[in-house]
Amino acid sequence: MNSANTFRRALRRASSHRALAFALAGLVLTTASAHAQTSTAPVNLDLGAVLATGTADTALLASTPGTAPNEAPSLTPLNSTQPTSVVSKKTIENMLIGTQSYADIAKLTPSVSAISPNGPGLQEANGPTIRGFQDGQYNITFDGIPFGDSNDFTHHSTSFFTDSQIGETIVDRGPGTAETVGDATFGGTISLRTIDPAATQTLTPYGEWGSYNTNLAGIRYDTGSIQTLNGTSAVVDAEHIQSDGALQNAGQERKNFFGKIVIPAGNNTTVTLMADYNNIYQNPAIGATAGQMAQYGRNFAYSTDPNQQNYNRYNNDHIVTDMEYIDVQSNLGDGWLYDGKVYTYAYYHHDLNGDDVNDVGANGLQTGVPNQVQLLPGGPITTGVPGQTFKMDYRSVGTIQRAQKDFDWGDLKAGFWFDHQINSRAVQNVSLTNANAVNYNPADSNGGLITPTNADGSIERQMRDQLYTFQPYGQVDWKPIDGLTLTGGVKYAFFRRTLSAPVDQKTELPLYYSHNYDKLLPSFEAKYSINPNLSVYAQAAEGFLAPNLNTYYTTGTKISSVQPETTINFQAGMAYQGEHLALGADVYHIHFQNFINSQNETIGGIRQKVFFNQGGVIYRGVEGDVTYSFDNGISLFGNAGYNQAYQTSTNIYVLNAPQFTSNIGVIYDKDGIYGSIIDQTTGGSYTGNTGVNVVTGAAEGSGASGKNPGGWYNPYNVVNLAAGYTFNHLNPHLDQINLKLNVDNITNQRQIISDNGTNGAGDLLYWVLPGVSAFVTISVPINF
Repeated sequence: MNSANTFRRALRRASSHRALAFALAGLVLTTASAHAQTSTAPVNLDLGAVLATGTADTALLASTPGTAPNEAPSLTPLNSTQPTSVVSKKTIENMLIGTQSYADIAKLTPSVSAISPNGPGLQEANGPTIRGFQDGQYNITFDGIPFGDSNDFTHHSTSFFTDSQIGETIVDRGPGTAETVGDATFGGTISLRTIDPAATQTLTPYGEWGSYNTNLAGIRYDTGSIQTLNGTSAVVDAEHIQSDGALQNAGQERKNFFGKIVIPAGNNTTVTLMADYNNIYQNPAIGATAGQMAQYGRNFAYSTDPNQQNYNRYNNDHIVTDMEYIDVQSNLGDGWLYDGKVYTYAYYHHDLNGDDVNDVGANGLQTGVPNQVQLLPGGPITTGVPGQTFKMDYRSVGTIQRAQKDFDWGDLKAGFWFDHQINSRAVQNVSLTNANAVNYNPADSNGGLITPTNADGSIERQMRDQLYTFQPYGQVDWKPIDGLTLTGGVKYAFFRRTLSAPVDQKTELPLYYSHNYDKLLPSFEAKYSINPNLSVYAQAAEGFLAPNLNTYYTTGTKISSVQPETTINFQAGMAYQGEHLALGADVYHIHFQNFINSQNETIGGIRQKVFFNQGGVIYRGVEGDVTYSFDNGISLFGNAGYNQAYQTSTNIYVLNAPQFTSNIGVIYDKDGIYGSIIDQTTGGSYTGNTGVNVVTGAAEGSGASGKNPGGWYNPYNVVNLAAGYTFNHLNPHLDQINLKLNVDNITNQRQIISDNGTNGAGDLLYWVLPGVSAFVTISVPINF
């Protein structure tokens, strides 16, 4: 058998014929003879770097106050090859509250939704979702570095960095090109770009005070360009946040330090060093039952009763994170460009929680998991509050290496991403009323299974998993005529999971296993600039997602029988930018294959989830954003996404996938005065969770509404207001002092918007919109 036939067979196995045909067509076109002029557009080798907006003259519009591209809360770049929205630093500073997270920033773009029930950024957000894709099904990158938990690819919105350190947010709603790397590219990418050092030496103290006894204090120092160090510049930012939270007894305290140094090494090379540290203590709410909200109010989260499992001091997180990288970008001459980054990041999460939080029935009794503990193996059952200590510690080390060669007809790109994460997790049953002594009670929430590796049944989880990711790619950009760019590429996605678990999660049995997942992912994009202000694009690409580690939490089937999820994405759209009008629109159709679902089974006397590939899902929709600016400082804006996501085998809608989103509002920006009012609407969605109302005894979720697949929640909206004034040039050392007021949810909407599953007794735990809140912010730049 010759090598060519072997390669073709491997290619057919690894990739679907339909999307591969698009990529191969692009590769054929791009390697043909070409006659385009050399591009003068800036070259971006770093994933998620600031996107160019077109020609030089058009690009100036985005930085010119009063123009539509400058005022747009979300802007579609003119060089888009897939649906993309950019949220600028100006928008982040003027519209949002300092405690808010990247989830709140991303909500300003089409088809993105997120839930923040404890107030702006005051606990981890539920979501965001992108077109119905859940957290873990898309990437989040920090200066181009994909980061997240190896077990399920999810993220933590309150960890690693704060709003102040985010310079720009780019939401790509698609798998991107071959050079787009990450564990979950198929659902899109939220690219977070850090702030850059300012051009002049500046010291900027800033603060924020507002509802829920919230206060934020920070200080930023920019060195400016240091001529004795060849123009080296740096920025450092330190910040402290403290708040009681919108929900009862659900506070947060957070400390963060960020530093970035940009070093010119000669005329053609730049070295960037970045370090970030975050330390957070919080009482993360999990939702409240209908009975608790009726008795204590809609903002109930935790009690202050040490005899209850929902005592706030029994339910807390302590999370410490850090991230560091060294990046070298160089123009090597003769059309060669290089970008190499080496990084590490870590997440250390230790928490304490009640065994069955917010499960309190009549007379204060726990109706799911009772307040009983066993302090000695085989000893007597006594009264006590059962709980758990939890640990998840991981560190990733990786590198992204990219090279590019420019030609008269276009360019060639190649590179790779490698990442290795080691993740250790453990859960120990304890008695919270006995100084966290070990609880040997077999009647805990997971059964307290006794095994050879868990002789006393007190451990619910003791695991060490590793994820190796390797993604090399090759890509060609061909410019056959002025304005037209055809891009074809292939990326090879390789994942290796290993698990060493004396006590596996859920089954509590030992498991030692490893498995490899891999696939070739082709992509093809076409972009045509009709004129300097108007462009159109189309994309066909494949996405790939390795199974989560939770598919290993079972004894029911062979783990290898669960196949990776894949997507075939087809998208087309346009972008227009003029002085008074910025416009973007797109349509998409995504065929999601090998959808992983689960069902509960009793196997060997153990109740457990068994995972399987259910079939296909269709994602399709229409999206757009528009901003129109008048000469008098007023701008009107709006964006929206209409999104469908349903299983092909059953026509049942995907859970937790809002069916539309929109942002509509007005901005005033002139003579130092800034004001905006925005109506954010989130369409209805299903959670699939059902329960029994402990107050009325009636069925909740689908039983109450008759909706399918259950747990339907109606659309909701909030109206947010921001108003600020910038004091310009008070004296030579005080420039651009900014005072701002934010009022969120000015109509005080308080309805139930979703749920977080059920407690041990089967009662739904609801999320409710936080009420009206107000925050005042001041920043005082001091120039030297």
